Amino acid sequence: MPKNWPAFVTKDLDDSLDGEAELQRRWELYNEEMQALIAAGGVHQDDDGWWVDDATGELIGPDPEIERPSTDDELAQFRPFTEVFPEQAESIRRSRGRPPLESPKQQVTLRIDADVLARLRASGKGWQGRVNDVLKKSVGL
Repeated sequence: MPKNWPAFVTKDLDDSLDGEAELQRRWELYNEEMQALIAAGGVHQDDDGWWVDDATGELIGPDPEIERPSTDDELAQFRPFTEVFPEQAESIRRSRGRPPLESPKQQVTLRIDADVLARLRASGKGWQGRVNDVLKKSVGL
């Protein structure tokens, strides 16, 4: 029969005061259960901070210190990613697509004869840009 290991589930909680109180209650219960389990022996901690049943090798759960909710003091010390890691933040910002254009092209709907469209598409990749160039030339730009 499988053992019923302590669990710390929070995905059903919201950010309300009631949700925060329930989070704290669940963590305290999890912490008590894990500390009792650790004190009873028969478990060891792996390199990632998870407790493992010595007899079966089954993962029991993370160290309560890893799972515990952040305190108000800890939350007050949090800083934005861009402030803590400005180089990485800039690199991520740069890697997100093409930079915005000063004068971006506008998407329009245009009715064109089927044979004209077929000829334009037959000219290969980039045909829309070539159509734009022809139109610019025809209006004197």
